[in-house]
Amino acid sequence: MKADAKFSTAIHVCLYLHYRGEKLLSSQEMAASVNTNPVVIRRVLAELRKKDIVGSVAGNQGGFYLKRAVDKISLWDIYQAVNDRELFQKPKVNEECPVSSNLAQLVKLPFQAAENAMQPSLEKITISTLYNQLDDILKTSPKFC
Repeated sequence: MKADAKFSTAIHVCLYLHYRGEKLLSSQEMAASVNTNPVVIRRVLAELRKKDIVGSVAGNQGGFYLKRAVDKISLWDIYQAVNDRELFQKPKVNEECPVSSNLAQLVKLPFQAAENAMQPSLEKITISTLYNQLDDILKTSPKFC
């Protein structure tokens, strides 16, 4: 899964867990909400679990739940949990070309700076913030998933 799709899926999962309340949710239910395969959701949940954002209970009556309060889960936390590669892909290299063979070195710092610049913005936005916005939207135009 592409990093940006994984990030948005992870945000969706966290919002959906809060939206559905205190009960444990299965990966199948969350997959239906995201319109994807439960295996995709389980992979995202595994990464969120490693960062203590979600927890799980095994068994037939088990499922997943948010482990932290929604005002303590920032988009930066989620991004760090599911980000498994650099934001920008490294350029392909043609060793015979002086531009191509040096481009990765030239763009390394600007690419890192761009990714680091996202941090303050994503740290300010929590699942609570997004949920409040969702709640306002649903009050004026209810849609159910």
